[in-house]
Amino acid sequence: MSADSTGPALARRQSGQPDRFNQLKQQALADIVQLAAKRWTDYNLHDPGITLLEQLCFSLTELEYRCDFNIEDLLTSAHGEIDYQALGLVAPQHILSCRPTTAEDYRRYLLDCLPQLADIHLLTDKLTGLYRAVAVAADSSQTSEQLKAAIRRCYSARRNLGEQLGEIELLQPLACQPEAKLQIHAAADPVEVVAELYYRCRQLLQQSSERQSYAELLAQGLSYAQLFTGPLTPGGVLAHCAQQNSVQLEAFFQPLQHIDGVEQLLQFALRCDNQLYYDSLPLQQGLALYCLALPESGSSNAISLYLGDKRVSVGQEAVVQRYQQKIFHQYSRWQLEPDRLCPLPQGRYRPLAHYHTLQQLLPVNYGLQQNPAQLLSAQWQLKGYLLLFEQLLANFLAQLQQLPALYSPDNLNQSYYFQLLNDSQLSGVNRLYAEDMATQLTAVYQQFDNVLARKHRLLDYLLALYGESLNQHSLQHYDYYHSAHSGAVRRLQQKVRYLKKIVVMTRDRVAAPDHYASLWRDAIGGFVQKQALLLDLGQTAQSLTTAVLRYKLRLSSKRQLQSLYLDETRADGLLQPVPAIRLPFAPDSRRARRRLAAAVCLQGDTVPQQVLQSGINLSHYRISQQGQDYQLLLKVAHSQHDEWWLCGSFRQYRGAVILANCLSRFLCQLSYQSEGLHVIEHLLLLAAKSQARVPASFYNGQLTVLCPNWTARFADPGFQRLVAESVQLNCPAHLDCQVLFISFERMHRFERLFKYWRSAVKAGQPLQDSATALVQYLYALRKAAGLEGGDASAD
Repeated sequence: MSADSTGPALARRQSGQPDRFNQLKQQALADIVQLAAKRWTDYNLHDPGITLLEQLCFSLTELEYRCDFNIEDLLTSAHGEIDYQALGLVAPQHILSCRPTTAEDYRRYLLDCLPQLADIHLLTDKLTGLYRAVAVAADSSQTSEQLKAAIRRCYSARRNLGEQLGEIELLQPLACQPEAKLQIHAAADPVEVVAELYYRCRQLLQQSSERQSYAELLAQGLSYAQLFTGPLTPGGVLAHCAQQNSVQLEAFFQPLQHIDGVEQLLQFALRCDNQLYYDSLPLQQGLALYCLALPESGSSNAISLYLGDKRVSVGQEAVVQRYQQKIFHQYSRWQLEPDRLCPLPQGRYRPLAHYHTLQQLLPVNYGLQQNPAQLLSAQWQLKGYLLLFEQLLANFLAQLQQLPALYSPDNLNQSYYFQLLNDSQLSGVNRLYAEDMATQLTAVYQQFDNVLARKHRLLDYLLALYGESLNQHSLQHYDYYHSAHSGAVRRLQQKVRYLKKIVVMTRDRVAAPDHYASLWRDAIGGFVQKQALLLDLGQTAQSLTTAVLRYKLRLSSKRQLQSLYLDETRADGLLQPVPAIRLPFAPDSRRARRRLAAAVCLQGDTVPQQVLQSGINLSHYRISQQGQDYQLLLKVAHSQHDEWWLCGSFRQYRGAVILANCLSRFLCQLSYQSEGLHVIEHLLLLAAKSQARVPASFYNGQLTVLCPNWTARFADPGFQRLVAESVQLNCPAHLDCQVLFISFERMHRFERLFKYWRSAVKAGQPLQDSATALVQYLYALRKAAGLEGGDASAD
């Protein structure tokens, strides 16, 4: 038993908690009376059975004691660390913070990302529905066009669906120079007094962009939930998010009066545009945009210090140097790595699996601790009898030690654990074990270890920690590409992916695509990522037609193959089912491509769409012997007669079997990689409003999602309804979202137009022509689907 087990037991007794040992013993005695009262009549301490019972109860209290360790200790590895990522646990600063959702959130985020900005305000344009930005540059090192481009790129990286930044206007802040007379103490440092006056004036003039560090807010007693409200900004949190309607100079008097060394503030005013202001400052476009202007070198100082009736001279260069030191200290105080602010709990490693046998605690006269060579048969019998119970206790501790592996989303192969005792723990135990005991126990545990069901429950618990759940009941009815077992594993892996991307699935669930991103994986957006995961889509490229085109193929719903009309129910076995075999190569490998070259349905540059939809299922293939050749046939989907398409002809039966398996796997992969969705926000296409002849309502809160209709799953009306429900359920409520399922040819044309428009966006080129072509085609697609009035053709 553990050496420190006495302390907690004593603490439990002192705290008034019930003695667990006596509870277990009394419960065991009650069970004995009920089950074996006629045979077991002596319950006194000298009875050997009672002695064994007491040792067993004591061992059970040790197990309970180890279970009572802090959860940090139970999850700590032998290296003394907790692998939070492997356990699916996220730090508070990442899971509690959110994307910018309001104009003030965007302002806070943009000021944190762009040091070249002194201030920025986002105003809503009620006519266009876009944000209008009014910005102030911090310095003149960048041109206005460079700064505007930086603002657009930064905004686009955190944009939400249905939002867009329109016009950006750069304003010059109103330069304000303080003029004041102060009476100071004799011990005051004149340079420090003037520098502090400038510093406080700057804070009051630019208080809308003044920040507080996370450490300061945490020291004020804020909880993590309050601290990480809004977007995570490592440069500090804006202290005053509310927009200033006016700046009253009376607000300056008290802060300046309380500067250390100031006896009295005799006079104060601000000079702006060669005009003195004593009451309030003017606004620009209703915004308080100001900057502090220091006296130019060589000019007279507008700050007068008096010691009694005598004026005190102050070195201007020393004042400016001290003022800049204060500004630098202010910025360095705001900066803090949030990961350092929230230290994650760390535990103490405990060897939980280390087991002390209860046989070592038995009285000496039992003789179980002596040399195994001296043991009698009865003693060996007792050791073997007790080993049955000891193995259960040891396995429990092994399970407790493997708690991190049990909860790890990456470990999907095992959920029950055991350990074998050795001679140092129990002398002579190897004689009691079978030679292949580890193999036998592994087989027993695998027989009862329902890993999938247990892992599903554990992952549901981990998802519930974040208030999330993943309903897979509807999706499993459309598992076209997997067997029953592989489909169950796939759904488990789906929960693992959801948990690993829990921040994207929650914080970024309505994130819009970033069309300024250089790579597609960075531009997809959280909304599309979540839908792809919820629906188990294989979208791995920006284009949904790439998976087909990279094999120099095209899909067509009009092309037909050579048809045969054969009766599948004939008793002569003309059509033989194709057995499933294991192929030693990947579906898209060179060896697979050489096999597929014999497939008639893949020859030429156009493949019938029905082949892609029917050919994924091996049960749709049959082999027919015609003379000395074996023909591979594919059942035509939804055919009223027994119509079959010829896929290939072989001299050997095995050649047809290999082609059928290879073709089925290839078409499955082709279908899965073609599945995805495109999200088009009509608001982003406003540049086409003057040229494209579409109603104005086309741009107002409209969202169109384009999906393929040529894959096996997406051709199923039931799955189409599931996709539409999922997209509309997760779409923001203020947007009108419509889902269209279009053909391969229409999708290919849309993607070319979309790529043309997105390239213009990234390059900062005029968008009118590219947006007009995209709007007209999108409007035609919506007309063809009956979502817009009138007749139209998208071809």
